[in-house]
Amino acid sequence: MINRIKFPPAILLVSCLAAMALSCKKPDIKGEEITVQQVDVAFKSDNGLIKIPTGDSSYTKNDATVDIPLKIRLSDAAPSRFDIGVTVNTDTVAGMIARDQIPGGVLLEQDAYSLPNLVNVPFGREEATFTLKVSLASFEKYYGKTLALAVELTGPTKNNKLDAAKKIVVVQINTASIVPVDQIHYVYYPDNGKSIQVPAVRGKNYTVGPGTLQVPVNVSYTSSAGPSFYLRVKPNTDTIAKLLAANGLPGTEALTAADFSLPDSISFKDFNNSLSFPVTVKLSALLAHPGKKVALAVDITDPSIYKIDTTKKTMVIVVDASGLKYNPYSGTALQLPAGVGASVTIKAADFDLGGEGWGYHETTDNNIPGTYRPNEGVDIEGNGANIGFTADGEWLKYSVEAPAEGDYDIAIAITTPNGGDRGLHIEVDDVNQTGRIPFTNTGGWGNWVYLHGNLHLTPGKHLVKFVWETGDTNLRDFIFTRKN
Repeated sequence: MINRIKFPPAILLVSCLAAMALSCKKPDIKGEEITVQQVDVAFKSDNGLIKIPTGDSSYTKNDATVDIPLKIRLSDAAPSRFDIGVTVNTDTVAGMIARDQIPGGVLLEQDAYSLPNLVNVPFGREEATFTLKVSLASFEKYYGKTLALAVELTGPTKNNKLDAAKKIVVVQINTASIVPVDQIHYVYYPDNGKSIQVPAVRGKNYTVGPGTLQVPVNVSYTSSAGPSFYLRVKPNTDTIAKLLAANGLPGTEALTAADFSLPDSISFKDFNNSLSFPVTVKLSALLAHPGKKVALAVDITDPSIYKIDTTKKTMVIVVDASGLKYNPYSGTALQLPAGVGASVTIKAADFDLGGEGWGYHETTDNNIPGTYRPNEGVDIEGNGANIGFTADGEWLKYSVEAPAEGDYDIAIAITTPNGGDRGLHIEVDDVNQTGRIPFTNTGGWGNWVYLHGNLHLTPGKHLVKFVWETGDTNLRDFIFTRKN
């Protein structure tokens, strides 16, 4: 016979609960049973600091980033899988820099690093690691500085707690100790140390457009060509003021920032370590300084990556307007004939480049009808057939070149239905050589006649200027005929 022992219900309940508790225990990664219900979470650091490369020197330098492992330490093995939030505390670093607690410190810019938003801690682990990735370009941009970032842990899930005294770590990175100086990309003016003289002694280093002068300026960077990036350019008035004060630019006056324009930014293309950008000067600014050269200075600044060479960041441009007076529309001055009796013709619509006050003077801004040279203010009809809608005092300039000294007959094709005392004249290098050439009604707009004048030219280039003393007269072309 088996004797059955009966236990009171209360004892049975306690025994069952104890058995259940024992059966729910789980071993950690060491095989030890985990009995805690929650853990404290803290950064592993040296009193809240991680210095790279001194101190904790574990980092990995890749082609584009420097990867820094950040370690989290738990007070015990994790009783279950849980997450920890990660954020950045900019106020901490800003305050330390302001108090000079990080000499040479620079707060890492938001686009210069990446961090996970959450860190997952598996069951049974006593540590977790995540990676701070810092753009290698920021090491070059702030070379010689200490990059700094405060990383903060937030909101561990499943009732785990933050150690308030160790939830923030300040990462300090010595840029010069990680990137060798010979690997730094320095952005600079390759022509620094000598000003850009316009026009150049050899070759043409400018372009004249309607009312503007464009000067190309070259920029480059050292070391191997890398990914695309941008930088900015800005006027530097102080440099010109100092040069003028020291008589370093004799016979020269400074342009104001309103006298020229610069691009908002300039960009290097992928794996191309040189570029050229335009400095656009108003020709009216040159006319405002007759008999003088003008100067301006331009700085390169704020590259999105890499570093500016501070010894080669300023370019001085000096413009001598007297050297810019020949700007033929075709690119080459009209070559006048050498043989007596030989002739050459130029269309009136092919006046010089430069725009108002330079290649022409026009009393209205718009080109009627605008099918030929539409960006010019001169009224050109018939797709370049003739100049129309003229007014008193308007003029056109043409660059010509004479092979030898001699006289030329200039035949001027005009038409007008208007009578009265009408006239025009021709200047050579600002000297009126023909005097007033009178004319009257030619018999209607469709009836062209040639007026004649005499020009005496020396060998070389000249500016021939046609002047309407009275308007309402159309102009078609000029014929130059060698007389002697």
